[in-house]
Amino acid sequence: MADRTDFYFRQKVTEAELDLAFELLEKADRNLAADIGVYGIISGAEPTPHSPVPDLTIDLTAPARAYDNLGQRIFFGTGQVVDCSVDHTGIPTEVPVAGQERWLGVFLRFDRLLSDPRTDGNSQQVFFRRDESFEIVVRQGPLGAVGAATKVPLDPDELLICDVKRSNGQTQILEPDIDVSRRQAFIFAQGDAVEIVSGTWSILQPAVNTVQSAIDEVDAELDDHFGGSARRHPASDIDYSPHGFIASSDLQAAIDELVDDLTTAAAGNPGAKRIGADVAAGTPHALPAGNVDGQLSQLLAWLNAHLSAASGAHNASAIAAAAHNYVSGTNVQAQLQEIVDDLQSNAAGRGASQVGDNAISGSPKNLSAGSVRAQLIALLGHLNTHIGSADHDGRYYTKSQAESRYYNVGEKVGDAD
Repeated sequence: MADRTDFYFRQKVTEAELDLAFELLEKADRNLAADIGVYGIISGAEPTPHSPVPDLTIDLTAPARAYDNLGQRIFFGTGQVVDCSVDHTGIPTEVPVAGQERWLGVFLRFDRLLSDPRTDGNSQQVFFRRDESFEIVVRQGPLGAVGAATKVPLDPDELLICDVKRSNGQTQILEPDIDVSRRQAFIFAQGDAVEIVSGTWSILQPAVNTVQSAIDEVDAELDDHFGGSARRHPASDIDYSPHGFIASSDLQAAIDELVDDLTTAAAGNPGAKRIGADVAAGTPHALPAGNVDGQLSQLLAWLNAHLSAASGAHNASAIAAAAHNYVSGTNVQAQLQEIVDDLQSNAAGRGASQVGDNAISGSPKNLSAGSVRAQLIALLGHLNTHIGSADHDGRYYTKSQAESRYYNVGEKVGDAD
């Protein structure tokens, strides 16, 4: 109820007394809102970048309803455009230095709209209508380094709609520049001020019987459930619609059936038969689409046929071989051809140069281990040395004796002795 004034018979009522009567009623109305906790922005006044082309203003949606800390109702019925290029005193909000930023606070404040001017008995102009209205206030915070600028403090007589970030060289306020994390939205009542009766509850056990405590308990239970630390569902309590080769109707039975069916080695019905496999292209063999069991059986058949082949199992060119020594080919065919060509070649470093031999003992000469070419050269050297040496005695004809006893090529032979 409101405080009252008791006007009496033949009272000459003054302006102040009439004003007081209305003020007492208005105060009671506001006290009711304040007492039950009606405070904050109830609806509307949602900030968005200016449309259709963003600039340094923001748009506020309408209709908007709010109550300030004193229970005063704030309302506007049409959308508002808020200029953020200057604050409420007309000072520019620009950020002149690169690497810095500043925050703006956009506030909603109760005001009265004066109208219907009249002249009183003292020839003074008064406004007969004083309608409830509003004012949008832009306040700017101090400059700060990017990411470190402080926000505008809250005002107890105003409601914060949003914070807006200004940066150096900024020409548009976009969605990321609008922060509503501190927005003073309406809260009907604090959860810890509303009592509940939990005596018959079977799951929730709040620490105290308040809405806030009950919600905290719900959150804890859900956190345990979603995190899997408690309140987990048994798999047998989770329904499952039969599908494919699984006929079970709950999750536990379906998983058991799946594991059993995949691990079975029963003849004619193994687990691999239940696993699909797509086409596997290849040459000379390719696997058609089917299941793993069928493809494994086909691969085994091809492998056994290959391993049992007495001839023609592989082309020599299909057998890889690592390069070794002077053989540089990378498959058996190439290496064999290279070896044959090298052995038949009479080029330097080829042929006998690539055939090794062990040491050959003898007296007075012997051959050291090495290539056949090296041994042939050694033999040639020994022979030439021997022919040109004086190592000849009576066992051998002299040159003149040999010439007298033997005919030259093409010479006619006379009567023999």
